[in-house]
Amino acid sequence: MKDLYDVHGRGETIGFGPGADRLKAVFDQITATARARHGDARVEADLLSKARITIRFGTLNNCLFDERNPAGAVCLENAIVPDGHTGPLEDRCRPDRCPNSMIGIEHAQIHEAHHRTQLALLQTPGLPACRKALITREAERAEAVLNKIRGTQA
Repeated sequence: MKDLYDVHGRGETIGFGPGADRLKAVFDQITATARARHGDARVEADLLSKARITIRFGTLNNCLFDERNPAGAVCLENAIVPDGHTGPLEDRCRPDRCPNSMIGIEHAQIHEAHHRTQLALLQTPGLPACRKALITREAERAEAVLNKIRGTQA
């Protein structure tokens, strides 16, 4: 978390999407509070540790699921949550739709490659309609993530 805070403090991009926007807002608030208290790096570190930010680093995105406020988590929509399970359901993750999703710089290439692969598969001659629909849906999901990275909404 400290590394992300430092990257944000240097004015560099920490990620894309609604989760990244929430994290940036928390980081900005910590910086403003530290300045108001005439604090140094130690005060910032203390404020960062007290911020209670939960982040799960993943292969396709980073998840800022808040167990105190799970409303809006797409992975929990219409899901049967196993007894005793807390947190998000990673196998149902939808980085293209979830307000908890933060697409990191490191994730961009994965989504770009997936999008290119889906578009190439659509060019396969003789694809059954059901398979073509599935591939099209996957391409649209990847494109939605790429639009977040580009800063556009489609």
